[in-house]
Amino acid sequence: MNRAALRILAVALPVAGLAALWGWTHVRAKEGTEWEVPVRGYDPRDLLRGHYITYQYDWPGQESANGQSLCLEGAAPAISRVTLAPYVEGGESPCMHFVKGGTSSFGQPEGTQGGRLYVPQDKAAGLEARLRDPKQQGVVRIRLRKDGYITPLSISFRPRAAEQLSPDSPAA
Repeated sequence: MNRAALRILAVALPVAGLAALWGWTHVRAKEGTEWEVPVRGYDPRDLLRGHYITYQYDWPGQESANGQSLCLEGAAPAISRVTLAPYVEGGESPCMHFVKGGTSSFGQPEGTQGGRLYVPQDKAAGLEARLRDPKQQGVVRIRLRKDGYITPLSISFRPRAAEQLSPDSPAA
């Protein structure tokens, strides 16, 4: 082989490897079922951290997940109920929509307690205000993969039902 062919190969192999890795990651990120999970602000004094909104999940039927694995029930994207998922050593969970337990931290997958969602800078202040509004219920759309990992996709808001408003919040 001549030097020109070796140079082309030296550049082409890493580029091909990166393209293959990106393709595999892209396909993996698109796998799973989308669900809508109610959320509340994580820290009422500091919901906005950089370009991320931080939040805690309000899993229907669970006071707090405490980092435990969960089982979602319902027809996606609507969750009817959430229960604690049994831990199965080295095996598959009997739950059809299993959410892997854990807590979120920077650079780690979402946890069952809460997470963070990237938001554009020009929309961050408005989203933060809506998340603080007691009349609004924040809802994060997540993608749940078969292995139990969740990825936040977007946030939206809907009015809270009258029974969800706290007694000290202003009337709707």
